[in-house]
Amino acid sequence: MPQAQATEIVASSVEEVYHKVEKLRAGDTLLLDDGVYKDIKLIINHSGTPGKHIVVRAKNGGKVFFTGDAKVELRGQYIVLQDIYFKDGNRDRTQWKSHGPGLVALYNSYNRITGCVFHAFDEANSAYITTSIPESGKVPQHCRIDHCVFTDKVTFDQVINLNNRTKAEKTAKEEAVAMYHRIDHCFFSNPQKPGNAGGGIRIGYYRNDVGRCLVDSNLFVRQDSEPEIITSKSQENIYYANTFLNCQGTLNFRHGDNQIALNNFFISTDNLFGYGGMFIWGSGHTIAGNYFRLNKTLNSRGNAALYLNPGPEASEHALAFNIQLLNNVFDDNNGYAINFEPLIERRKEFSATSNLPFKQPYAITISGNVFKRQQYNFPVFLGSPKESRLSNNYAVGYPEAENSVYGMLRSPKNNEYYPVNYKSENYQVKNIDGIPLKVTELVNTGIKGKPLTWEEVKPLWLDEIPSEYYKKAELSSRSKAMLTRVIHQTN
Repeated sequence: MPQAQATEIVASSVEEVYHKVEKLRAGDTLLLDDGVYKDIKLIINHSGTPGKHIVVRAKNGGKVFFTGDAKVELRGQYIVLQDIYFKDGNRDRTQWKSHGPGLVALYNSYNRITGCVFHAFDEANSAYITTSIPESGKVPQHCRIDHCVFTDKVTFDQVINLNNRTKAEKTAKEEAVAMYHRIDHCFFSNPQKPGNAGGGIRIGYYRNDVGRCLVDSNLFVRQDSEPEIITSKSQENIYYANTFLNCQGTLNFRHGDNQIALNNFFISTDNLFGYGGMFIWGSGHTIAGNYFRLNKTLNSRGNAALYLNPGPEASEHALAFNIQLLNNVFDDNNGYAINFEPLIERRKEFSATSNLPFKQPYAITISGNVFKRQQYNFPVFLGSPKESRLSNNYAVGYPEAENSVYGMLRSPKNNEYYPVNYKSENYQVKNIDGIPLKVTELVNTGIKGKPLTWEEVKPLWLDEIPSEYYKKAELSSRSKAMLTRVIHQTN
């Protein structure tokens, strides 16, 4: 029997979409005519194939709007949703919740969301995009979210949640299935909300989850939703070549060991607020080739570019230990370069109430880093890197460091800086299964490139950032009113 030919189908209304989406087969494209698709429930159950995806996209990017009581569910495999603008929503907030399915929910593997914009959608608490566990219990894998824009999300829950369980299972002995998702070339700029309201991205729930996800080449500008810009709650994820600009939070290795941060930029261009770099829990991590330059740091966290968590090992507030800090540049931060005792009194209290031994970070390899100070007066470290190895680091503007207990710090000659060569067996940096990056090679190369710009991450069809929040952390009157109502309704 001859194979059906792939076709291009056009729909101009919600009713036409419902009629035609059921006819889509591998290789087919559903083109949406310009217009507003109010209250659309786009549910795709059929699957494409590796060479023939099912594609649903705007005929003209920026001219197709999903509004009102909308939702998208991708339940088949090899499906692409492209160039849709999500705005002016009014979902029933009683039917949505944090940690549930998102506005766009991926229930299966090998699906992609690309070139879409999510702007101040509505006041229902949920993520914008989730990978969600279907009734079968099969974990979605190998999905991609790229070249999307997320602005003025005023509701609780993260922007993106990647899940391999329906909730944290802290006593589970079996590790959750690895996900292998990728988030790349996206733009995040969202306002601050009270408490742990949900940041930009969450991957997994707890330290017994396996992520193996790649988050790369994203631009976060005033991604302020909560103190955790990204909360990485699973093992073996890589964060590569992202830019964090003027963000009132930190990239957190929150749960899960053996994670990697490579070639990220943490920078600020003003001192309107305190800004963050990274906060590290757990063990086995490699943090290499990152650049930190913060004009003002987070007083609530302990004023540093990089925080290493004290506390009990392998707990809810897991001790940071056995970590490699390699070839990073700490460039005149208005705070400590590294804080070895952030939130120390709270961690001591947690240890006591949990009847667990309190420890401070140890077995930290600090090598090949540049610590530079020009206009600020903070010491290079707060606390002591106990039982740790410091070698071949360069201290510029820290005269006290050369004769301190950190005696291996030394000033460079003629501003020389060469990455340490990690070829000895003590400094091997392992690749992570399923992520196509040569980690050791990237570590040895040191910092490459420059901070990302809007032009490098935006959808091809979009010229301007939809929100003004990224400029001075000021919302439009409409978004501000929405945020006020959400906070009032949630409380």
